[in-house]
Amino acid sequence: MHNAPNFTIERDLLAKGKKIIAGADEAGRGALAGPLAVGLVIFPDHVIHHPPRELIETVRDSKLLTPQQRIEACKIIKKHARFFDVCVINHREIDRLNINGATEYALQKLVSRAKIFPDVVIFDGRFAFDVGCDFASIVNGDALCISIAAASIFAKVRRDRIMEKLDACYPEYGFARHKGYATVAHKKKIFENGPCPIHRRSYEPIKTICSTKNPHWKMQ
Repeated sequence: MHNAPNFTIERDLLAKGKKIIAGADEAGRGALAGPLAVGLVIFPDHVIHHPPRELIETVRDSKLLTPQQRIEACKIIKKHARFFDVCVINHREIDRLNINGATEYALQKLVSRAKIFPDVVIFDGRFAFDVGCDFASIVNGDALCISIAAASIFAKVRRDRIMEKLDACYPEYGFARHKGYATVAHKKKIFENGPCPIHRRSYEPIKTICSTKNPHWKMQ
């Protein structure tokens, strides 16, 4: 049984003088194809101090929820959040900026267009991004902080929908099933068919395949 995330870290930040706390997380970092999606969620103080039962019972690390549970969680988060947004960075920008650069760029865009400017962004992992305001990375943040877990859910739902649409464009790769991640079945399809236009050219094995002059590879 996994422990549920809570607002302990957000409350500590409020006690230290931070007024607007934005949780952020990404989906698609390790995928071989498709975009990166980065979510950002801001909850009001009264929700942080007195979270509604439906929120604490529903919000989890997005990886622990089924697709339908994530959709239901989004509805509940929207009811209680002050602000929420998702920024999508396409595969070409990921190849150009690298994945950390793409994540930082997405966070900068989210902060700059937020209707409520955050004092601090808390993010899952071990990073030191320049986002235009204070930034704190929290290891296992999506399992600890409701704000980060909520952002992970929004990012995952948006990215999954994009990959399901892309599956119709490139049905031979099975994107609707694995969402572009490096499953055995996905890598097998890459070696059989060569990369398609949405595969990340800076990621292996696509990078090596693209440098191979073997005419078997269907380069696009």
